[in-house]
Amino acid sequence: MNVQEKSVKAPVEVPYPMQSRQDLIVAAELEEELGTLRHDYGSVVPALMPFGEGKCWIAIGYEEVRQVMSDERFVVWKHRGNNYPRLRFNEGNRPPFRMAFDKMDGPEQIARRRVLAKHLSARRVMGMREETRNKIENFLDGFIAHGQGADMMKKFVEHVPLAVISDLLGVPADETDIFLEAALDHMNGRITSEEQANAHINKVNAYFDHLVARRHEEPGDDLISALLNDVGGTWDDEELGGVGFVLLTAGHDSTASIIGGILFWLAHDPERFAYLKHNREVLPRAIEEFLRVVPAGTGTRVRIATEDVEIGGVVVKKDDGIHPVVHPANFDETVFENPDELNFAREGETHLRFGFGSHACPGNQLARMEIREVLDAVLNRFATFEAVNPSENWRGEMLMRGPKELKVNWTLEGDEN
Repeated sequence: MNVQEKSVKAPVEVPYPMQSRQDLIVAAELEEELGTLRHDYGSVVPALMPFGEGKCWIAIGYEEVRQVMSDERFVVWKHRGNNYPRLRFNEGNRPPFRMAFDKMDGPEQIARRRVLAKHLSARRVMGMREETRNKIENFLDGFIAHGQGADMMKKFVEHVPLAVISDLLGVPADETDIFLEAALDHMNGRITSEEQANAHINKVNAYFDHLVARRHEEPGDDLISALLNDVGGTWDDEELGGVGFVLLTAGHDSTASIIGGILFWLAHDPERFAYLKHNREVLPRAIEEFLRVVPAGTGTRVRIATEDVEIGGVVVKKDDGIHPVVHPANFDETVFENPDELNFAREGETHLRFGFGSHACPGNQLARMEIREVLDAVLNRFATFEAVNPSENWRGEMLMRGPKELKVNWTLEGDEN
């Protein structure tokens, strides 16, 4: 594969001002800037974060992002409760957030992830496939009933991950409204004050405290009950509530953003839609390529160096923060040939959409299953599937954190004539 040689660049002296408010920024502009930084200055660049104090760096090269995510000298737990540099006002590292597996390192984190992985195994995920398929078909029925030009994000996409993750956690469908707005405000960066942040977090915490207490008395066939009864687990009730918070916020919003982004692409690219419809064997590889290209956000969790670490031609000093930013790493031209091209035949290194190392997303198999089932359903149901207002700059619009809306027209399979 012909990829560009990586060269050592002169260190950047002026920190790069990172953006926040992920729901508002146009990620295409940010990613272009980050790509320019990598090209001109290297893969690790000093950064000025909108919140927090202290020296910080951003890793934007593929190998450097992998190193930050897998090197035990970069930790996530050390900054809990401190004012370390970060993208969001409150990004999950300060109270009233509960201590959960995603905020741990070392043996403590590994032990909990091992138990969690057992209950999020490929076997369990495949056991959810039929019920997920039925839900998707029902949601599609509802979407089609709204008629041509309906918004697929509001009427279909956003319902699927919420229903799946709620089933997994044992959240009754009629209770999701209790906490959903608070969880989405947190994930989408719509928090503007400490009071608002704490109120939202406490609302979600209170719900999962109540759910865990119920599962003590009334265990079910859900993840919270399974973790409560797992003899290998070391979870206390607060941590179980934290598990619920993490999986809900990450499992719903991020997955919806990715699914929406993929459908947005296909609605603007009828040739790709037709190709996948008639070449279904390509779907597994196509999904991985979509995961590389379609953004799920520009945010990331800061890691703290526990000692001086040389990375990407610079030295990150002890107690410095460093943010591994996945999306530009997935477009690193030294790793991916023609990275801006969507190539279903691409081979070689895999994307970093679900992270890497001990903090990789534990629900990645669940997300992949949902994406596959949604695509199969849409490809089966529709003979044609096109955006209402296709535009020349749709690829730029794609690089937002999931489309805000996706209005489409379609022809149902069998109704072409």
